[in-house]
Amino acid sequence: MKRLAVAVAVAALAAMAFSLPLLAADPLPWPWKAKMPPDPALSQLTRVDDLAVAIDKSDPPIVSITVKATAPTAGYSELQLTYRLGDPNDLKFEFDARGRAPQEASAQVLTPVTIEVAYSDAPIAKLKVIEVYAKENCMGYSVQDGKATECAPKPPAE
Repeated sequence: MKRLAVAVAVAALAAMAFSLPLLAADPLPWPWKAKMPPDPALSQLTRVDDLAVAIDKSDPPIVSITVKATAPTAGYSELQLTYRLGDPNDLKFEFDARGRAPQEASAQVLTPVTIEVAYSDAPIAKLKVIEVYAKENCMGYSVQDGKATECAPKPPAE
């Protein structure tokens, strides 16, 4: 009987530990509504290699963005998308792919990284294109067409 109780307790703890990452993945508020300024210590990543966007039209709607990018060196942390202010009438929402550079100097070896984020309460009706910028390039995604699109070149945000 004691073994059964221990086994049940271990199973319950394992289930709780497994669910912790799911709880931590709650969607963030849509950045333009959060009004939190981007962290100035974050550096723009070198290149955006791939961009995927998924939209869940639930209430509230959730926009999930996955960016495969390249950091200038290994050890970048706090990878995130920071919003760019732009013309609110152009229906484009622009982000910079950024991260915190490592404290210790290391060799300049380009390193692949992934940023995955979900935002809630996005203005789906006003969402035409999502663009993600890095130092060397930009990738866009047409929400209307459901496919990759070209970005218009813009000056760097840094």
